[in-house]
Formats: sequence, C-alpha cells, structure tokens
Amino acid sequence: MIEDEIVREVRKAREAFAASCNYDVRAMVHALHDLGVESGRNLVRLPARVPVTASVSTQPQSAAVLPLSQTP
Repeated sequence: MIEDEIVREVRKAREAFAASCNYDVRAMVHALHDLGVESGRNLVRLPARVPVTASVSTQPQSAAVLPLSQTP
C-alpha cells in the first residue's frame, strides 16, 4: 500500500471529517450537501437512468461464425 505524505494528509482529513459527524454516514452526506449549496455553484440534477433489463435466453451462446467470403 502506498504511504506517502499526501495519502496520510487525505486520510487524516477524512478521519477528522468523519469524527466531526460522529461517523454517521447520513450526517456526512448532509454536511457535504450543505457545503455544496453554500459554495454558490449550480448543482446539476440529471434525470434518473432507466434500468436495462437483459433478456434471459435458454439457449447457450456461441461465437459468431462468418462465412468464408466475409472473413478479413
């Protein structure tokens, strides 16, 4: 594992932030959201993605075979 000064500093900041929120994930998300709002930047809200459902096939899949006239 990489242990350099920057990694130690980031981990220390992460630990301090988590401790300031009593290690409560919901409180951390709320605090980060508030920081984002206070920054004055526009928050982009994208529409929810539509889940892709895969069709289930009962036949085993095999490799595609091209006719000899179409082979490179």
